[in-house]
Amino acid sequence: MITKLFRRINPLITAIFLSFILHATLIFFLVSKWEPESQPKKISAPKYIQAKLINQQDKRSKKLGSKRKPIVKAKPKPKPKPKPKPKDENKLEKKRKIVEQQKAKNLQAKKQLEQESHDKKITSSYSSYITERIEANWNRPPSARRGMEAKLLIKLVPTGQVVSVALLKTSGNIAFDRSAEQAVYKVGNFDKLQQMDLRIFEKNFRQLELVFRPDDLRL
Repeated sequence: MITKLFRRINPLITAIFLSFILHATLIFFLVSKWEPESQPKKISAPKYIQAKLINQQDKRSKKLGSKRKPIVKAKPKPKPKPKPKPKDENKLEKKRKIVEQQKAKNLQAKKQLEQESHDKKITSSYSSYITERIEANWNRPPSARRGMEAKLLIKLVPTGQVVSVALLKTSGNIAFDRSAEQAVYKVGNFDKLQQMDLRIFEKNFRQLELVFRPDDLRL
């Protein structure tokens, strides 16, 4: 009976004893202010790794570079001519105007020469017509001699009508002078003058000087 009781009490005592030891140990550490030694951990400095971006296209181009054909460079285009500055434009404009004016003057001079040549032909033609008409109506007097010369001034109108006849220079022979005047009055009207350009008539035939000689008759 006692033995059974002892067996039941023995584990209880053991548990109490262990609990006592644990509590005593704890109280000892609290009283002595014990702190657990903590060793600082060593932290190593971070290592930096150099990174480099690699373009995959560059790698491909380097690999294919040896296989590609050489690129032929195009010839450079000629540089455009510089535009003229405003001052240069003014100079060019002045030169152009001078050239145009000179061309216009040359053209005008050419037209004037052509007109003068044409007028001379017309004047010569009508002058011959007038002298032929007067000579056909001139009766030379028997007293006419070589060396005689009478000059007349004849005034006409555009219709060809004779307005007046005046003696500018006498031949020294009255009969010769009068015969010259009568020859003009006998014609009376040079009708072909009506066909003449009025400009030519006013310039050359409004007043005529006619020279009479026994051997010839000329304007």
